[in-house]
Amino acid sequence: MPSRFAASRRSFMGGIPGLLALLTPRDARAAADEDDSWAAAAAIRRRIAPPRFPRANRFTPQQFGGLPDGRTLATEAFAKAIEAASKAPGGGRVVVEGGTWLTGPIHLRSNVELHIDRESIVRFSTDPAHYFPPVLTRFEGNELMGISPFIYAVDCENIAITGHGILDGQADAAHWWPWKRSPADGPESDDARLKRVAEEGVPVAERVFGPDSTIRPQFIQPYRCRNVLIEGLTIIRSPMWEIHPVECENVTVRGLTISSHGPNNDGCDPESCRDVLIENCLFDTGDDCIAIKSGRNADGRRLNQPTENVIISGCTMADGHGGVTLGSEISGGVRNIFVENCRMDSPRLNTAIRFKNNAARGGTLENIHIRNVTVGQVGRAAITIDYNYGEGARGSFTPVFRGLTIERLLVGRCQRVLDLQGFANAPIRDIRLVDCAVVRAAEPDIVAHVEGLRYENVRRNGQPVSGPTPGGVVAPADRDG
Repeated sequence: MPSRFAASRRSFMGGIPGLLALLTPRDARAAADEDDSWAAAAAIRRRIAPPRFPRANRFTPQQFGGLPDGRTLATEAFAKAIEAASKAPGGGRVVVEGGTWLTGPIHLRSNVELHIDRESIVRFSTDPAHYFPPVLTRFEGNELMGISPFIYAVDCENIAITGHGILDGQADAAHWWPWKRSPADGPESDDARLKRVAEEGVPVAERVFGPDSTIRPQFIQPYRCRNVLIEGLTIIRSPMWEIHPVECENVTVRGLTISSHGPNNDGCDPESCRDVLIENCLFDTGDDCIAIKSGRNADGRRLNQPTENVIISGCTMADGHGGVTLGSEISGGVRNIFVENCRMDSPRLNTAIRFKNNAARGGTLENIHIRNVTVGQVGRAAITIDYNYGEGARGSFTPVFRGLTIERLLVGRCQRVLDLQGFANAPIRDIRLVDCAVVRAAEPDIVAHVEGLRYENVRRNGQPVSGPTPGGVVAPADRDG
């Protein structure tokens, strides 16, 4: 774990007892009550089961000519080891033991576990040509045929990426990150061209972005897969989003340390997925720590696949734009999200709980439950729901938000408690804050076009409050954070 992250976590944990002291005995009794929603969450968790692999069927890249010298490209050795494991009875494990490995894309197959041991580092080549021919992928919510993710699988069952080693994307100011705004793009960036052709309904097979494009690769992307496990690893220096399951079912993301501060360096972004567990991970990122998504604009509506039944538990968030975020690529909708027992703390974490939508996306966000989240400090609002994000009101699709309950949220310091910005024709509906305490909120709340906002046993700056503190001014559309 990076030393700065460890220090932040230590200071944060030291402040928890003071926050807990603000709770009353009535809060403790309420904490013992399980309502129907959390009973449903328990049922979801019980059915999420990681895949298993025969330990006897063991293969290594060395068996197929790979050298762990940090210089020799081992892409072919990884591919051959994965092929052998996939053909073994019941599947198998590809075990990476010791040394530093240099590779291009690693494409998994069904019934294969890729295991990186504690003494190993896998570094991914910075040569874009190594990640072609193009594969089916998604970039910021739009499908394309383009650069391969570093670790990729499509239409697979029973796959895993595990271990205690390091995955290093080698992204930096000279590699991958400059593609965020590249002079090579000319008058229309490749990002913008992809958005345009998706809105125009160009078939995905014709949305080909070749080796000369500047679409950055995702780090880990299982696509249309079932029974996925990603566990234990440390991930650093990512070009783009780190963990990005797309249209997957039965996904477990557990015990990861993700530390990467480049542009759009989201930690874990399940998109159009069902039955997902994210637990006991550490996030220190350049964008949202966790961002739940379901496709962007026309592509999201074409695919029409929501993300549903997601449990986030026991995670720690340091730097980032949002601790737990829904959006903004949200056109397919999101429902049944459960967040519990998480810790968030950094002056460079903008918001603890964040929802991004607008009239171009038009997705429905519903049935979201959060409990037992402790926040040391965030730079902006503790809770943000923003319809003015990105395109804001410029669009013909109505965003819908209904049903958010937050219980036992404890916040040490924030700019304000609430920043809720709905539309007059699309109010944000049905938010309950129950047994929550904010030690220091510097500014009044922003609450615009909200219906059904309820406070139950809430304290702000040491005083009980029955509603938001008025006076906050609605800010212009937030295009960045």
